[in-house]
Amino acid sequence: MGALWSLEERLRSGVVDGKLADIKQAKKVREMELAMRIATTRERLCWIGMYYSFVGIVSLARSMSMRWRGIQLHWDNAFLPLNIAFFCMPPFLFTYQLDLAMHPTSVLGIHFGGKANRISEEAIRIRDGASHHWFSCKYLPWVDDGSLFIHKPICLPLTLEAAYHRERALSNKAQSAKGLQPEADWAYFSQRCQLEQH
Repeated sequence: MGALWSLEERLRSGVVDGKLADIKQAKKVREMELAMRIATTRERLCWIGMYYSFVGIVSLARSMSMRWRGIQLHWDNAFLPLNIAFFCMPPFLFTYQLDLAMHPTSVLGIHFGGKANRISEEAIRIRDGASHHWFSCKYLPWVDDGSLFIHKPICLPLTLEAAYHRERALSNKAQSAKGLQPEADWAYFSQRCQLEQH
């Protein structure tokens, strides 16, 4: 009878451990997907910023040219005509796609191409919770990605707590064997937690 109970307990523990492993993997997948979305958004914002900076420079040059020629600026001619803004757009759209299609290279000392690599590296920094400049460029914003919500532990029901402690012990042992720091706690427990269906 005791052997049967022990077998049932081991089977139950195996099922719970498997469920916990699925939850941990799903958490990691969601975190990486969100990190990729954030990195892609940052990269697009850089291109949008370059576009508007270029349009602003064109607008400023136009205004200076008009002043130099003695043309009085007023409501009708002070602003950049929309056709010029649209005329400036296709080259940026083309280079945006070319940046994705090309392998990393240098054009006149400017790094170009390898957009996929750049976004993936930024996503890894986001996932690791690093404090850094966007894309490791000192001219771009400084962020502390460790403060993002994806780095917060998730709530799990109390029924998974024993399995979690077993998983943590095995994980920390494996990390230590490779000379790595232990993983941060990725869950906390409450009876009110609802497991998501996957």
